Amino acid sequence: MNFADVRRKQIKWAIQQNPVEITIKRIEKVRSGGAYQEVESDKGPFTVRIYSKRALMPQEISTYVGKKQVDTNYGMLADENADIKAGPNVIDTFEAYGQTFQVVDVRPQVCQGEIVGYQAALERVK
Repeated sequence: MNFADVRRKQIKWAIQQNPVEITIKRIEKVRSGGAYQEVESDKGPFTVRIYSKRALMPQEISTYVGKKQVDTNYGMLADENADIKAGPNVIDTFEAYGQTFQVVDVRPQVCQGEIVGYQAALERVK
């Protein structure tokens, strides 16, 4: 057993300490001719762990139409089989604990050149 396998087991153990099953609703912008088309799909279900990163204090940000409060104090841990994306052309959302979350950043966890899991930053949208 190499260190990557050990790390995979550690990630699965951490998820099992407080697991939640999610199904991701993905909206992806794909090029279609000379324009972009929004394609909706469902991914999952995946068993993940959602955790609080720090004190639950919403931040106020400026947008084109004014200011809004966003709550980006949540993170998510998933195993290497999860299909989670974030970026300018994709929006992944899911429901857990009676709330709706959006994935804002995904970082693969790499060990010895292999992806062993994913860590994601979440924004609570509802």
